[in-house]
Amino acid sequence: MSLVYMHGLTHANGGKKLYENSELRLNKDEHIALIGPNGAGKTTLLNIIAQKIVPDHGEVEIHPKTKIGYLDQHQDVNGEQTVEEYLKLSFQELYDLEKKMHDIYAKMAEEYDEDELVKALKYQDILNVNDFETIDKKIGNLVTGLGIGNDKLAMPMGSLSGGQRGKVMLAKLLLSGNDFLLLDEPTNFLDIEQVEWLAKFLQNFDKAFLMVSHDNEFINKTCKIIYAIENLHLTRYVGNYEKYLEESAMLKLQHEKAVASQQQQVDKLKTYIAKNSARASTAKSAQSRQKQLEKMDLLKDWNEDAKPHFNFTYKRPSTSVVVKAKDLAIGYDHALLSELNFEIREGEKCIISGRNGIGKTTLLKTMCTEIDAFSGTIELGHNVSYAYFHQIEEMEPITPIQYLLNHHDKITEADAKAKLAQFGVRKQLMFQAMNTLSGGEQSKVRLSSLSLEPCSLLVLDEPTNHIDVKAKDALLEAIQAFKGTVLLTTHDINFSTKWADKIINFDDLA
Repeated sequence: MSLVYMHGLTHANGGKKLYENSELRLNKDEHIALIGPNGAGKTTLLNIIAQKIVPDHGEVEIHPKTKIGYLDQHQDVNGEQTVEEYLKLSFQELYDLEKKMHDIYAKMAEEYDEDELVKALKYQDILNVNDFETIDKKIGNLVTGLGIGNDKLAMPMGSLSGGQRGKVMLAKLLLSGNDFLLLDEPTNFLDIEQVEWLAKFLQNFDKAFLMVSHDNEFINKTCKIIYAIENLHLTRYVGNYEKYLEESAMLKLQHEKAVASQQQQVDKLKTYIAKNSARASTAKSAQSRQKQLEKMDLLKDWNEDAKPHFNFTYKRPSTSVVVKAKDLAIGYDHALLSELNFEIREGEKCIISGRNGIGKTTLLKTMCTEIDAFSGTIELGHNVSYAYFHQIEEMEPITPIQYLLNHHDKITEADAKAKLAQFGVRKQLMFQAMNTLSGGEQSKVRLSSLSLEPCSLLVLDEPTNHIDVKAKDALLEAIQAFKGTVLLTTHDINFSTKWADKIINFDDLA
């Protein structure tokens, strides 16, 4: 049974066409990955299915009884609500039913009513069928598996970090009982162990989902169908990611051969028309071929994005020790980690590892003086300048060009356009509001801005979140080529860390 069927789908975003006369069918119980480069329209497609966006052309048919849940990590939440209250919203109908049942029993304590008793028993049956008594256990399993922690249940949502909030939102969606889930990069903010847990959970998930992810290994483990946005079409592949790579390469080759064959035919027709149009004896034949040429549906070249080129600007410091921590404790109202003693030297490439919430981002913020040390010290060496890529940044409704101009007063609009193009931002998107771009496109813009800051220390907090495979490769090459010091956090198992000279594992220090 089809839960969602889209056909004749054509849509453009910011003047850039994303899909043209495309089709997509999502059936019951299917586990599907939606893939494509940054800016290809993956999140836009999820929003179309969630009926948040109306496509320019085409039909979107959703089975009338299908309940769709959407993991949108940008959605607003009630900051005063506790984590437990927020998670239990997934079962609100059952809690409302339980309250009605208890109200009936309370009234019957004063006055017996046979009809009301039947109603209460019906409510109890519904609760039993929906395993109401196991709700706390279900919540506990997800809280543990996703690394949220039982200690967070009583905390208000507004007090959580971006990563913690993202995990709680994912947990709520997985608890929802919807027939079909839209998962937009669900592995963001998850540690390696939590990604493995989620993979097993989704392998056994008895409902359908459509997932956007740049984690190829995760797709391999969880999805049996791939929809790829390529060449302005949605192409369905049966199999995992490895199978998709094989079949997509074959499809591209077939398309290129078809284009070449058609071009030979076109050239042949044009040559015949040019030679025979002026001669009375062959003019009619030339006209016939001209009509044949005009009726041909010309194939277009395979539309594939070029790999971007990242680079960062080096500025030599006046010291060999770039960062030094002495008896450092980091935290807010209490210390997350203490007695940190380490130093990072000029030119070293360093990774900070450890589970979510342990204090990696807190260390970076402390080092970059955004927050104070809880105790002890962390200092930058003499004449050390840094460029800091924040894990989360609120985006204003300004264009990428204006974003660069606002951050760098010495560059021109032409400079900004050239830098954005170098980092793989398409021309059409340069004039679109930052807060309407995909997470991957926003990251490219922010990284391009970072590259304009001469620095001796490059601080990157989860830079691979949202960006596609080609952009990850470009980032890796830029890190390795950078002459200065790099301090980086990442949970991305597909992002090579073999280049690191030093790893500071917070799990060993906790």
